[in-house]
Amino acid sequence: MCPSFDETQKDEYLSRLNRVIDYIQKHYDEDLNLAKLADVACFSKFHFHRLFRALVSETLNDFVRRVRLEKSVQKLTRETSKSITQIALDCGFSSSQNFAKIFKSQFGVPPSVFRNEFDWDNWKIKIENLRTKDKQGLDPSEAFLYDIYRDKRQLPIHKLLGKWPVENVKIADWPPFHVAYVRSIGPYKERTIQPAYKKLLQWAAPRGLANEKMIVLGVFWSNPDITPEDKLIHDACIIVPESVKADRWINTQVLPGGKFAVHHCEIEAKDNDEAWMNFIINWLISSNYQPDDRPHYQIHYNDPETHPLKHLILDLCMPVKPLYE
Repeated sequence: MCPSFDETQKDEYLSRLNRVIDYIQKHYDEDLNLAKLADVACFSKFHFHRLFRALVSETLNDFVRRVRLEKSVQKLTRETSKSITQIALDCGFSSSQNFAKIFKSQFGVPPSVFRNEFDWDNWKIKIENLRTKDKQGLDPSEAFLYDIYRDKRQLPIHKLLGKWPVENVKIADWPPFHVAYVRSIGPYKERTIQPAYKKLLQWAAPRGLANEKMIVLGVFWSNPDITPEDKLIHDACIIVPESVKADRWINTQVLPGGKFAVHHCEIEAKDNDEAWMNFIINWLISSNYQPDDRPHYQIHYNDPETHPLKHLILDLCMPVKPLYE
């Protein structure tokens, strides 16, 4: 039976469960047993297991397995000098055999095939092939990408492939950011994400944190190419002093710094996903950089409701590393 609770209890429980999600994201390579994670949340093992499933809509074991698989996809396609066995162990799997079995069950092919088809160099070639071929002329892996972008993510892929190169891009080295955040889990759409920003700013205003110096960020933790839409994780954030602590309304965390490619743009809110894909196709592919495995950020400069055209003014911040290291 699903546990019942009022909104105050729900806020408190979600705050504790978000601590666990943060812990899993940072420690996915370690032993993440029920007792350890229940302790992070300050719940008994029994209540923690039930509450996690009720409020995250996924069992704890399924969530941990999915995070590890998502990390493995990043490492397989971007850390090509590492063996598959090493990547399996780096992602918290007990053995390469166990990893290969779970990976094939999830993605339909062994890790070795996925790596060969979709490492960064091959992915770029496949995307370029989408420019010049009809779907009927695509090989199976190219058609797989075409279907993800056109059907799953509903992106106008041929329109993006025909655009001019993206300008207004700079490379920035950023420190880590200490942020207060409100999390949403679900589609990367305005209807899912916007309530989190509203709740965050309602919390910040009476604490003197909502002012002209406030920096508002969105953090995308999940890859929409491989993660089910209802499991995508997004954090609405503001940068706050380290003295600000979590409470039952918001959590705090330190976002990783490092090198980012930053693209300043003005878009319609509904075109957020398209803007990111345009940035990748029409800048990153032809640059001297490749993506790394830190989360993507976007910095918000306005409230679209106050814009005459309801536009978002943003910096899209893509974590990158040099193409040749």
